[in-house]
Order: sequence, then C-alpha cells, then structure tokens
Amino acid sequence: MYNTEEIKELSLKAIEEHNLLFIGDIFAYVPFSKATFYNHKLEDLDDIKSALHKNRSDMKVKMRKKWYESDNATLQIGLMKLISDDEEAHRLNGTKREIKHDTKQKSFKVEVIDNTSK
Repeated sequence: MYNTEEIKELSLKAIEEHNLLFIGDIFAYVPFSKATFYNHKLEDLDDIKSALHKNRSDMKVKMRKKWYESDNATLQIGLMKLISDDEEAHRLNGTKREIKHDTKQKSFKVEVIDNTSK
C-alpha cells in the first residue's frame, strides 16, 4: 500500500523524467493505479499541477522558438496567428466581418396601439 507522500514523489519524478503534460499521462510511468492517485486527492496538489503546467509552458516556448527560426511558411503563419493582435489575425485568416450602421436619427418614437379595448 502506498502513502500519499510516496505517491506524490513518484508522480513528480515521472512528470519530470518523462516531460509529462497531463495527469492522465502519469499512470503509464508509475506502479500505482489511477484510482489510488485520485483516492489520495493528488489531482488537487499544487506541486503536481505546477510541475505539469511548467512542462506545458516550457514546451510552448520551445515550439514557438522552433516556429520562429523555421523557414516553413506554415509554421510561421501559425506563430503569427498566436502572437498577432485581433486585426492582424483576422487579416491572416480572412475572417473579419465588419458591419457599420450609422443613422442621422438619434432617437425614435414608439407608439403602442391597443386594439383590445374595442
């Protein structure tokens, strides 16, 4: 039987050694079951969440760097979509739809006709 601290340490070791990104990935590299992990409420531990988040962030930075240094136009457009502001992204995607409505009349009158009082 495993104690909580042991499960935590094995999980953190697996996350670090195998560059894991999600909680579900841990169970392929540890000797305990998914149920044991959740029974000990380890999904709520900040240490485990932080380790997974760090791996995801590190991977994003590495990928963006590779995309930036690449001569592949598809990767460069993908990076541009990630780092662009809304206007630039719409121009890249060709998706901007703009509806302009201008009226000189600033107010209007609504008249209610009651046909039920006849």
